Amino acid sequence: MTQITIYPITHRQEKRIALKCSIYAKDSPVDNAIRKLNGRRYSSTMKVWHIPYHENYQELILSHFDSIENLNLSFEPITDQEVPQIISSEQEVRIIINKADKRFYVIHGYSPSLFKALLNTRSGFWDKKRKRWIFKGDNDLYLKVTGIIKDENLKFSTIKEEIEPHDNTRKLMASLSPEQLKILSFFKTTLILKRMSQRTQEIYTSRFIYFLADHTGIEIDHLTFKQLLKYTKRISGELSDTLLNQTIAAIKFYYERGLGRGKMFFSIKKQKAAPKKILYLTYSEVVDVCQNIESAEDKMLLFLCYHANLTITQIKEIPSNCCDIFTNQFKLPGSDNEAVEYFKTHLAEIIQTSNPKNFLFEQNGKPYDSGSMRIKIYRLFEKHKLEAIYKKQYQLILSHTDYGSKTTKMYLSSFMRFLKHYEYRHPAFISDEEIRDYMILHREKSTSHQDVLVSAFKFFFERVHKQSLSTQRVMRPRRGKYLPDYFTIEEIAAILNSTDNPKHKLMIAIGYTAGLRRQEIINLKITDIDLKKNRIFIKDSKGRKDRYSLFSKQLHDLYAAYLHEYKPQTYLFESREPGIQYSAESMAKVLKNMARAAGIRRKVNLHMLRHSFATHLLEDGKDIRYVQELLGHISIKTTERYTHIVNDALTTVISPLDRMMTNTGFSFKSKPKKK
Repeated sequence: MTQITIYPITHRQEKRIALKCSIYAKDSPVDNAIRKLNGRRYSSTMKVWHIPYHENYQELILSHFDSIENLNLSFEPITDQEVPQIISSEQEVRIIINKADKRFYVIHGYSPSLFKALLNTRSGFWDKKRKRWIFKGDNDLYLKVTGIIKDENLKFSTIKEEIEPHDNTRKLMASLSPEQLKILSFFKTTLILKRMSQRTQEIYTSRFIYFLADHTGIEIDHLTFKQLLKYTKRISGELSDTLLNQTIAAIKFYYERGLGRGKMFFSIKKQKAAPKKILYLTYSEVVDVCQNIESAEDKMLLFLCYHANLTITQIKEIPSNCCDIFTNQFKLPGSDNEAVEYFKTHLAEIIQTSNPKNFLFEQNGKPYDSGSMRIKIYRLFEKHKLEAIYKKQYQLILSHTDYGSKTTKMYLSSFMRFLKHYEYRHPAFISDEEIRDYMILHREKSTSHQDVLVSAFKFFFERVHKQSLSTQRVMRPRRGKYLPDYFTIEEIAAILNSTDNPKHKLMIAIGYTAGLRRQEIINLKITDIDLKKNRIFIKDSKGRKDRYSLFSKQLHDLYAAYLHEYKPQTYLFESREPGIQYSAESMAKVLKNMARAAGIRRKVNLHMLRHSFATHLLEDGKDIRYVQELLGHISIKTTERYTHIVNDALTTVISPLDRMMTNTGFSFKSKPKKK
């Protein structure tokens, strides 16, 4: 017999009625009855079901369980001292201040009113996993939050906390030299500048301490990639996969994002192949592809491969007498009667023209082997120039990768032009020499264009078609070291003074004040401008990253005037049609006309505003790492290009020849003395 003990409890500061079962089985009559109770909940802490408190709860429960046999209900009044409580009424809130992270955290128990009050500040983030609020380390915000806690009549304690390594790394820290501690401090500062999460900072710092301890007495800044690779291979047998990956991530972070080295690839994991996706063409698409093909056999192969989606093995084994194949053996997608008739029509034509004996596709009465059948299908692409199938297949594969939309478009368009050059021959039949010849044709193009070609070849040949490329045939071009062109401060002023149009003036001013790329200006929305904090939110920029940049206080009036006059709906800069982005061509033309009106005769482009932003910040002595973050550069090497421009101090260095002429009175215009 099952017994249910019923008694009042206090659960999360709310009076409830507990139902404790002596025997509990899921889907039993007792379980089903409990689950039908209004407002029922289960407490994992107390191991009981509980329902809202009612004065006449005994009568309600008796009537609810009346129909269940072999059940004993026991009502036990329990005093307040005996009632188990999940939380104390004297609840205390903890505030943890983390100076290194420039944040503070609020941890509180169950308190719906406090939760709602903190949510209404719209200044914090609720960390669901760690059950705490995260707030930016701002003194005014701290006073506001503590005021809310006081208004809720709750006590709070404040704890100051720094990000420290775990206990098992403290001994290692004590063994580090002063020079290594400086490197560790630089590493921690860079983690904060790159806005890494607290957990990531803790993990990277811990693994980096191990790395430093393993290199005592060695200048790690001078370690080569080969030495680092050797180190990771050595420790790979000592660490779990997780710890190894964390160590590699910490090393890569220090050398790539801290010291600005190029990308390092540790061959611990195999390169992932492109996802295999079966291309399916609808019946109408197959008909469109085959409309200019005369051969019934070729049409049949394409139909079976891309509409019926049969495998190479299934196709080569189809018997010659296969009129009912899609009734007895296979099924067409959607069971389209038109498609079945299409199949039967071309089957009859093949039987009439080729008269196959045993198999639909055969050689001397024998079926093709898998390799020969695959080649036969591949040859159709060149024979009939099947651009549509290529394009749809590659679009499907690219859509399942992590590439951004811009990268996807560039890879696809580059490779489709390449296939068109070789008259849509299947990549399996294109040699390394032909790839090299194609690259030679594009040698006069920009290095960026050639770089995209190489990346596209590597993706489609190596990851899609599983064909290795010769590194001697397909080489990335050497990039020239060109200094970015930029506007002087006087030129920026002249450009902004050249027009009274608030839209054009704000457009150029924002590009300069935040150092934005052209597409970033185009993508800006009204909601991305934060006037209170004087910053701009740039969403999903190059590299699929979000970041913040600067918005000058001096632009507030111009910004307000622009919004009042133009009233954009969604995007900050819209075309004549509301809600539609301003075009890149129109924006480039605006800058060109303004520069010409300002008396600037050299060729200009919108990216020069970004170059000017970086150059002028570095001229003012700003830390290059802050500039890197504002620009959204992954590698600091990209930002270091601007330091070559900023070295204007070199222009003040006097040549020894100048000094000689000043001191001696020598002049190149003077005639040599006669002997």
